[in-house]
Amino acid sequence: MYNIYEVKQNETLDDIANKLNTTKENLLEINGNLNDMRQGQLIIVPKKTDYKVYTVKHGDTLYSIAKKYGIDVKSIVLYNGLKENEFLYPNQRLMIPNNDIYVTEENENLLDIIKKLNINLDEFINMNNKIYLQKDQILYYKKD
Repeated sequence: MYNIYEVKQNETLDDIANKLNTTKENLLEINGNLNDMRQGQLIIVPKKTDYKVYTVKHGDTLYSIAKKYGIDVKSIVLYNGLKENEFLYPNQRLMIPNNDIYVTEENENLLDIIKKLNINLDEFINMNNKIYLQKDQILYYKKD
């Protein structure tokens, strides 16, 4: 779900975020402090295909955004590191996962997950490049 990106000469964090369809805040959250970013530095960026970026409009709620994209609120919350009751503000950029997401818990196995989500095993495996079943891994699924 992540790629490595090599910083180009004179590139800013905003340049990279716009180029890779993510947010500056997301890059900082993933990589930590990037104040002294330099050419050739490697940073972690989310894959473009896993999500779309949505700019919050006045009056939007997590529920209304989730409904618009046909996913659950929990997926947006987990993907953006938010709390379910967190205030959204106009022009805030949110990453909207292309599918529902599930965050693994400690000592879970694949059978536990597909039973809990009531999903097809083959489709679940095909939607996820790698499944390690380590705590806090983000996995994609689509409800039947």
